[in-house]
Amino acid sequence: MVRLDQLTALRFFAALAVLASHLWPLAEYPNALQPLARTLFHEGYAGVSFFFMLSGYILAHTYQARLAEGRIGGWHYFTLRLARVLPLHWLVGVPLAVLALVQEGAGVWPKVAVNLSLLQAWVPRSGWYFTINEPSWSLSDEAFFYACFAGLALMPLRRLGLLAAGLLALNLGVVVWRVASGQGAILAGDEPTLTHWLTYISPVSRLLDFIVGMLVYRLPRRGGTGAEAAALALLLCAMVAYPLLGLPDVWRMQLAYLPLMALFIWIFGAGGGAMSGWLARQGWLILLGDASFALYLVHLPVVHGALAVQDWLGDDALPWLPWAGLVSLTVVALSVAVYRWVEVPVLRWMRPRIDGWFRG
Repeated sequence: MVRLDQLTALRFFAALAVLASHLWPLAEYPNALQPLARTLFHEGYAGVSFFFMLSGYILAHTYQARLAEGRIGGWHYFTLRLARVLPLHWLVGVPLAVLALVQEGAGVWPKVAVNLSLLQAWVPRSGWYFTINEPSWSLSDEAFFYACFAGLALMPLRRLGLLAAGLLALNLGVVVWRVASGQGAILAGDEPTLTHWLTYISPVSRLLDFIVGMLVYRLPRRGGTGAEAAALALLLCAMVAYPLLGLPDVWRMQLAYLPLMALFIWIFGAGGGAMSGWLARQGWLILLGDASFALYLVHLPVVHGALAVQDWLGDDALPWLPWAGLVSLTVVALSVAVYRWVEVPVLRWMRPRIDGWFRG
């Protein structure tokens, strides 16, 4: 199977964007990066759209033909995918769950069980889908996508396109309904609303991103340096312009980034340009991209811990810009360590045993 190393490298930047969106003191307090923190960094949550779409693209690249030709069974494939996400989810989630049980008592047990089972995104309450380790809600969505993929991979292109069109119409209808009924806000004070769940968290609504990724993989390859530069510029400009223009959050949660992210993955997935060629040759970026899953899971606990330390020392103990730099370096270093010393060894141990189980 041909590795798409340029896309692997881009995973690091998508994870870094999600991290940047959670470094909220940069937007709150005066510093040299405050204007960017209020626009580009704030929109880093769009990195989740990238990951969902890329997941559909990569699974189509890796498993679609094998499933269609019967070279791997649906349960075999699904077990391999769960083996990819569950060990790290539990590695980070179990200690945080123990901490939550100590702090909040036995009443938090149902939320812990739902989270560790990757079912939290199905509960339309932020106290459930953001419990334990907030970013892990997206793994709940991914588990749903993985379960759907074995069937989606066998669909004719036209039927898959019709399904995507139906989901797009559904998501558009939800946004219009929430806005027209005066419930378009994604936050009520500091608390996420039902609109936030419907437009950003819901596994059914986010299935659209995944299927679009599958469809993009089936498109004819179109690359080149000019196309790559244009796709990157469009995406970055949108991340700055959307908040400056006041585009409502309810549109930005998913739909406003959908075509831009599809174009970006299509162009860079094809390769052939100077940017994708450079990315594919940078071993250090490919390593960081491989470690992006670990980065995604460990970053927010590190941010919370660093905020607690800063609060204990006093807000003036360390200026917020160096604080953010130190946090980012810590997260990246920790993610590489977790990838090399936990994720890779566990997968090397589990994969042959799973293969042996299903092949008898």
